[in-house]
Amino acid sequence: RQGAYDVHLTFPDGRTAALEVTTHAGAASRNGLVLLGRDRLVRPSPGRRPHPSAPPEEAAPHVDPELTALPDAVSNLLVEPHVARRAAKVAGAGRVDERHLFVGIAEGGLPQTLYQRLSAPLGPLPVEPPEVPEGLTHLWLTTEWPGSPLIGWRRGQGWTAYQV
Repeated sequence: RQGAYDVHLTFPDGRTAALEVTTHAGAASRNGLVLLGRDRLVRPSPGRRPHPSAPPEEAAPHVDPELTALPDAVSNLLVEPHVARRAAKVAGAGRVDERHLFVGIAEGGLPQTLYQRLSAPLGPLPVEPPEVPEGLTHLWLTTEWPGSPLIGWRRGQGWTAYQV
């Protein structure tokens, strides 16, 4: 049904929520990688050494240990046209207590250093909130990597990470 959100949730305490689910991918992931489901990416084995004739690897880009870039990157993600449409749809849902948006993120969906950082267990999370549409109460993010945490943002409470 056009204009309807994806899932209606009823919690044990009687609260209700609207949930909209979407994905955001860069060009690499649009060429066949699967975001949601069993066929997630697999990391190369850390003990594997490159072939001696292989060219030297480039220095790894700076990885943001405290995720200070996360709020701005998520704010930018939420204005991507297809994500913005889904965020606006769920933010405007009526007759529910909460409005949740879940975004599965593939490579290219966030700046590379931030995306890499989100592919493993996290340390401290930022204090700053992202800019989200009025009405949206919860935002959920994860990457396509196995072991990637589920990152949540809740209006008035901030960021949380769940290892799933």
